[in-house]
Amino acid sequence: MAIRDKYDLEDLKNETEEFVFQELEIQLNKISDDDICKCHDCVLDVICLALNQLPSRYRVSLLGTLYAKVESGDLEKEIQDKVSQAIMKISQNPGH
Repeated sequence: MAIRDKYDLEDLKNETEEFVFQELEIQLNKISDDDICKCHDCVLDVICLALNQLPSRYRVSLLGTLYAKVESGDLEKEIQDKVSQAIMKISQNPGH
């Protein structure tokens, strides 16, 4: 039997994703649309590249969310750097 069939995995979340989404939005808003491609594929490539270089922070409860946010102080600079590096790399080598 598949795990997804037996258990409700709806509450399983990677908080690092949320941190990356927030940071990416901040950084993309600072960059002109004329300077880099912000198409769907390029943005997804940036997200994947950044997330693959960062540790996961999975949670299943509100308490886990609060813990992840407290821990995020240590991770914030690393997320900023990895998102910035991913934007640069993908903008220099878009997949299209």
